[in-house]
Amino acid sequence: MACVARGDTEALGELYTRFAPTLVGMLRRILPSPGAAEEVFEKVLLRLWKEAARFPREGSSVAAWLFITARSRAVGVRRAQQNLPPLSKLLSDSADADLAWLPRPEAVRQLEERRELLRKVLNQLPKPQRAALELAVFDGHTEEEIAVKLGEPLGRVKSGLRAGMRFLRHRLRAVTGTWAANL
Repeated sequence: MACVARGDTEALGELYTRFAPTLVGMLRRILPSPGAAEEVFEKVLLRLWKEAARFPREGSSVAAWLFITARSRAVGVRRAQQNLPPLSKLLSDSADADLAWLPRPEAVRQLEERRELLRKVLNQLPKPQRAALELAVFDGHTEEEIAVKLGEPLGRVKSGLRAGMRFLRHRLRAVTGTWAANL
């Protein structure tokens, strides 16, 4: 990032080469239009170029910032396409406030190395919890919108989302080696 902050276009190109396939894949999951997904990706890279000097020299993961920022922007585009109100500024731009909360690069690298194990964990989620989480993460729906979409009471959706997140947090600790679980 220090090179990008100094205006090194080759360093930006390296970030593009490293993250484009995965990021555009995620964006295509959120935005079915290839053009819209690529446009969001380009805007996120442009933003990274302009704000590179804000990144701390060490500690914060550029990968995490890219994914969180791209997801946030894509969800905003998708909600606009569906004529849904924008999410609050607090929810939609969470990567902007303070870069210190982002995971460390080592943690992201560790998760990348264990991607197949992470897929297995996601497949272990009960179907209703997984459906609700996918609506929240990939479609950008609020709890209320998910309840309407699934035809479930709001309380059941909220408790299902919390249970799904607890399950994923527990299993994530097993994937990273900080907790034992039968995967």
